[in-house]
Amino acid sequence: MRLDIDGFAVFRSIGAHPNAFATVAPEAAKMARGLVVRQMKAKSSNLKSMRDIYAALGEDAFDLILDGLTDDQVKSLVSKIDKHHPDLKMATPECRLQRIRALAHGTAEPLEKQRAAAKSKVKRQPAQQAAAPERLGYMSAGAKRKR
Repeated sequence: MRLDIDGFAVFRSIGAHPNAFATVAPEAAKMARGLVVRQMKAKSSNLKSMRDIYAALGEDAFDLILDGLTDDQVKSLVSKIDKHHPDLKMATPECRLQRIRALAHGTAEPLEKQRAAAKSKVKRQPAQQAAAPERLGYMSAGAKRKR
């Protein structure tokens, strides 16, 4: 029976001894970024998990990872976290990034679903009881053709 290693412990060791792992440093950075992005995009991910990721990584590392996302990834991420924001669908990628940063930092909260405007109640007459249309009062309406 094989025993699995603790991946987090290995990453901690790699981070604690960067000189010993100098040749794999670019691969470690790529792998770390990929893991964080994967966690952000997970189906179970929500605002709380985004804020937990932000707290764990710190502002600088979190911003660097966000800057590496594609525009489509940013759009799907912000629409997942802030579903009811009316302006984010047509916003620029920079605006969406700012919104993700504000939500993760805690300086903004996701917008609640807006309620539809109340419909006015107008009594309509049934088709059978509709009022008779008024007759036209124009002089030309009563004109007769001369023969």
